[in-house]
Amino acid sequence: MKSVGIDIGTSSIKVVEVVSSNKGVQVTRFAEHPLDINLAFDPDIEILEYLRRLASSYDLMTTRFVFGLRQEQVSVRNRIFPFSDRQKVLKSLPFELEEDLPFSNETAIFDAKIIRTLGPAAEVLACAAPKTRVNAALEKLASSGMDVSLLSAEGVAFANCFEKWDQVPPAHPAVQVDLDGSSTHRDIAITIDIGHTRTLVCAFESNMLIGVRTILWGGKNVADGIVKKYEIPYVEALKEMQTKAFILPSKEGASYDQIVFSDTIAQQVKDLARELKISILEFKAEFNGSVQSVGLTGGASQILNLHAYLTQQLELPVNKQSVLGNFQQLGFEKTARTDSIIGVALGLAIEGLKKPRNPALNFLKGDFAKESTFYKVFWQKWNTTIQIGAAALLVFFLYSMIRDSVTVTLAESAQTLMKEKAKTVAKLPSKNQTESGVKKYVAEQRKRINDMRALSSLAKMNSAMDVMKKINDAIPARQAMTLDVRKLAINESQVVIEGTVGDNKQFQTLESSLASIAIDKVTRTQPEGKSKKPGVPFAFTFKVDRGLQTRTQ
Repeated sequence: MKSVGIDIGTSSIKVVEVVSSNKGVQVTRFAEHPLDINLAFDPDIEILEYLRRLASSYDLMTTRFVFGLRQEQVSVRNRIFPFSDRQKVLKSLPFELEEDLPFSNETAIFDAKIIRTLGPAAEVLACAAPKTRVNAALEKLASSGMDVSLLSAEGVAFANCFEKWDQVPPAHPAVQVDLDGSSTHRDIAITIDIGHTRTLVCAFESNMLIGVRTILWGGKNVADGIVKKYEIPYVEALKEMQTKAFILPSKEGASYDQIVFSDTIAQQVKDLARELKISILEFKAEFNGSVQSVGLTGGASQILNLHAYLTQQLELPVNKQSVLGNFQQLGFEKTARTDSIIGVALGLAIEGLKKPRNPALNFLKGDFAKESTFYKVFWQKWNTTIQIGAAALLVFFLYSMIRDSVTVTLAESAQTLMKEKAKTVAKLPSKNQTESGVKKYVAEQRKRINDMRALSSLAKMNSAMDVMKKINDAIPARQAMTLDVRKLAINESQVVIEGTVGDNKQFQTLESSLASIAIDKVTRTQPEGKSKKPGVPFAFTFKVDRGLQTRTQ
């Protein structure tokens, strides 16, 4: 299975391809397409053109394309349900969230991610996206040539980079938990993904996502600060931010220009730190927890010493976090920049590999339920072959039907004719005018004919006396040969003669004489017993023609 996650940002498009096999998940491809930041151009046109080119490079029948709604367009709430059946949870979502969100089944799409089970209960991330947002996203992608397999949410997808997404949600013993989950203390780890215009703030407990927030702050804010301070074009300011941005940990020994540049960036980052403090306080209050660490990733996290500055502002340990740390099989070179910007696209690609035991978050349901395009693509590729095969099959069926009809007609005609002939020719009674009766009659007639042929051939057969006369006529007269015949046997065409002659010359003459009437060679055999007569003993065997006719069936 091949899954492609596509993260469409405001500054670039990130594409990650992952392949699932028996050996695990392999991240085979990563590509980034920077978008033109010139406000005179419509970015949607550039995005569609790039997606069309991307779609042409994949087999649409074996690839899943996964997109994500921006996290600020999705409402996420952590809830405890008294049951863990996923279908029951999904049915209860609109009623559970009706006090927190102004959405209903008619105006929003609901889905849920089960975090863990607590005996019969379940802790769930309940998500809702307005139908207008889902529809707008699908309309933008309609002309891309891609079949949108999944439409997830950025924050939930980003968590796949750190969670054990290929396993079932962990099961814990049942505990006494309030409906808001505030009765137990929880150790929380925060991961911050700073993008171009917004920042994802994800709360994890034991590498499980339990909450997510969005801060509308990104690298663009730093670039805007540089533009305002130095009065330079935005494109140049963005380039300066991406290549040279830094925050001085100490101003000692720094030049005036370095201090001014650092203060300009730090002033913008303070806004981020203030929003982060609010989000962290919200997580602490919601989960009755304490934040143990903060991980930093995203394109704007490459600002030098940013993690140290945020450590001072948040009074929490902030360190850079590797997104690719859990993936060993990479089909591209791993760099610091790649590791920082790949998170959301990689998480979306993993969403396409999830199994029903831990399903992906998907807003393509209800009015937006995905229609399978497999058969459509299959028809486009094989329609000619299918049409020819269908025509051949139709001809075969017609031929079979006609043949069957003709066969039945012929069988009925043959049955009628057989009964008629059995009655008129064979004179068989009604009960014997059947196939078996006719076969029995035919067999009897054949036996009768064969017997008559045998009798006819026997009537025309030469008798034994005729054979003896032939032998007597062939043998020289008594005056020329002294002959004493002791045995003469005639069995059908086989003749056996034994006796004695006067000498060896007479023996040769006798053998030649018998050969003249034999239809095959004359064979010498051993005489039976010893002759009492004087002379040369002989014993011959040969065949004669008795006039038997060859039998024909």
